[in-house]
Amino acid sequence: MSPKAGGRGRPTIYDVARLAGVSTATVSRALNGSGQIAQSTRLSIEAAVARLGYTPNPIARSLVTRSTQTIALLLPDIGNPFYAALVRGIQEHALLHDHTMLLCTTEGDPEQEERYLSLLHGKQVDGALVDGLVLPPERVAQFVRDGLPIVCLDRDVGAGAVPLVQVDNRLGARLATEHLLALDHRRIAHISGAELAIAAEREAGWLEAHTSRSVRPSPRLLARGGFSEAGGFAAAQQLLAAGGEPTAIFAANDLSALGAISAIVQSGLRVPEDISVVGFDDLALAAYATPPLTTIRQPAAEIGRRATQILLELVAGREAPAVRTLLQPELVVRSSTAVAPRP
Repeated sequence: MSPKAGGRGRPTIYDVARLAGVSTATVSRALNGSGQIAQSTRLSIEAAVARLGYTPNPIARSLVTRSTQTIALLLPDIGNPFYAALVRGIQEHALLHDHTMLLCTTEGDPEQEERYLSLLHGKQVDGALVDGLVLPPERVAQFVRDGLPIVCLDRDVGAGAVPLVQVDNRLGARLATEHLLALDHRRIAHISGAELAIAAEREAGWLEAHTSRSVRPSPRLLARGGFSEAGGFAAAQQLLAAGGEPTAIFAANDLSALGAISAIVQSGLRVPEDISVVGFDDLALAAYATPPLTTIRQPAAEIGRRATQILLELVAGREAPAVRTLLQPELVVRSSTAVAPRP
């Protein structure tokens, strides 16, 4: 008869212990890499594991370790290509540390966010990464107090001690606007995002760059776009019709910048000969736009990796290295910007 569990099917830790001539506790310590075990004993256990074809039962293991080795990611939607890069960074770091990732889309609905977090906590998911939650900060803080580690990435939830990893949005907006100012543009419009903190930070950076050059932008050079192609298109149409005559547009993200380019071209103007355009994100498609888009690169994959690292630190019972982690943006100059046209 084969030694494989005496023909009973899947071998158990008891079969390994019996074949190696040790206790189940010793087998558990050897497999978990904990405790002091003699080299000869460890080799005997490894030989028994190989002979039996034993693999630990993840459910049983989670009952002992109180860890499911699973983290969750809550996103408002999956339509924005920026999120794909975030997910890539999260998955890479999670798998490196033997964790899997669950993806939950919330559609920006606070009731759905509450339900997801409740379900995840009830199923003993180790922790959650969240982006763009609209759930009230006190509810997020309550989940943390109840034992669910949470880390924000990209956008803050305003829940005090909940760690946040994001790019320096204000600095990125300043770099974009300063690039246009250096090209002699003085009528630089801004297509702002939705009613979010990151939109306010990027708008503030646009204003700061003007202030540093003693330039005061007209109120007619500000339009709301909502971080989408359609929003950028409509905002650019508004700017062109408002009489502010912008020679350049800094859009709050790449999607709204692409929508703005479409509106400019449709109006009979050219990019960058008549109006220069700068985006924010450096999505993969930015380099293949017509013309290729000058933009601010934010390290989305690195944001995902850093946030996952912090979450796993919290899961292990250690403190987060910082409440707020700001990563540096980078200006990427392509063909959508040029020297301001002469009057």
